[in-house]
Amino acid sequence: MDLQLNPALDLTYIDQVYGDDPVILYMIFDAFMSDSVPRWHSLRNALETEDMKEAASIVHGLKPSFTMAGLTWIRPKVEVLEKAIKDDETPEQLMHMYQTISAELNELLPIIEQESERLKSLQ
Repeated sequence: MDLQLNPALDLTYIDQVYGDDPVILYMIFDAFMSDSVPRWHSLRNALETEDMKEAASIVHGLKPSFTMAGLTWIRPKVEVLEKAIKDDETPEQLMHMYQTISAELNELLPIIEQESERLKSLQ
């Protein structure tokens, strides 16, 4: 079955890891939307309150989620943010990095949501 996913996602990665299994891919997308996205938003609060220990923990835990959801090019940006947190970059610089990644992520979330719903209907 050709899932005909949105080409905004890393289709090569998705095909290599999940093949054409709509069930597993739906589960991955659904978990990303219900778990990873809220944790990403909680990172903003940690950065705003300058709780760098919490921020480092959140960002470290989120790194694989981007790859798993087919957003492979975002993970290296998140890794740079994690390193910047550990290297004690200024809160302003960290927030700028977070906002830059968020802007890109916000454009992709509707795609993941749509694909999740579509894959759910294929089960």
